[in-house]
Amino acid sequence: MSSEVTAAGKPFIHHHSAHCESGTTSALFRDKGVEISESMIFGIGSGIYFGHLPFIKWVGLPITTFRSRPGTLFAKASKRIGGKFFTKKYHSAKKGMADLRRVLSEGHIVGLTTNIYWLTYFPNRFRFQFNGHNIVVLREIENGFRVSDPVLEYPVDCLTEDMERARFARGPLEPRGFMYYAENVPLNPNLRLACIAAMKDTCNMMLRTPFPFVGIRGMRYLAKKTISSPDKLGFKEACRRLANIVRMQEEVGTGGAGFRFMYAAFLQEAADLFASAELAQLSKEMTAIGDIWREFAVVSARIIKQRGQAEETFAKAGGLMLICAGREEQLFQELDRIAKKLQA
Repeated sequence: MSSEVTAAGKPFIHHHSAHCESGTTSALFRDKGVEISESMIFGIGSGIYFGHLPFIKWVGLPITTFRSRPGTLFAKASKRIGGKFFTKKYHSAKKGMADLRRVLSEGHIVGLTTNIYWLTYFPNRFRFQFNGHNIVVLREIENGFRVSDPVLEYPVDCLTEDMERARFARGPLEPRGFMYYAENVPLNPNLRLACIAAMKDTCNMMLRTPFPFVGIRGMRYLAKKTISSPDKLGFKEACRRLANIVRMQEEVGTGGAGFRFMYAAFLQEAADLFASAELAQLSKEMTAIGDIWREFAVVSARIIKQRGQAEETFAKAGGLMLICAGREEQLFQELDRIAKKLQA
């Protein structure tokens, strides 16, 4: 942690976070005097997800996501704890930058969705085309802005031209200058009601989607595609696609194992909040599922690097994904039952 000041001259404590949007949201709430942990924010914002979108390409590869669409976590968490919040996208970069300066001048800190490639305060090796990176802008400085980036150890400075490029980058899921901030937050939000609403919403997304590419159905779809990929695509292209899945799980999925460990931490907090042994057990199960996702990543890396060829196969990698799908299906079915019981 390190100390900074906001546009209003208020003290701001920078926290290193596991995930950019939950870390940003937690910082916005904390600035208004409400301390909610990052894992609780992730849970009540329905951050856990799965989707494989073969019809949307990123650097020529289908998108696989282990988190909800950027922006929805803040919107859902904000709605569920009450208070007044502002969100906006822009067609005009000039208007978007003018509004950012205006809101900062009014004393707010501001969350932004950006493309990480254009944030030159990152070393080149960490920059890639990704339109879902969230940051907190604290104040305007000469030729730029002071930024609290949740995945870094300290606040940094961002040049104005870099900020504009990052906010208005083109490509899949382009941010369109998305800006959000908290106008006021209730000092004692009802986290129990927020948790129940979030758990039910998450279960619906994972279990009851009508689309074959998302939720548990999406996991099984991708697992089967992974198993057959060497025969249908050739070994080299199959490796390229497998590497992209792992990258989205472990690098873009900054919470580790596709955010499964973060959701386990939320379930543990919820277990303490409700004094629920059932939720505590589900937290342990989600941690175990996260371990299997990590095993999938290790097996995949060995396949891609062509090590251990005899035992590490696409069938084994896809099989691990099928195991995750089956165990997550059971977990969310049980969570759905518990949430309904808690609501009664």
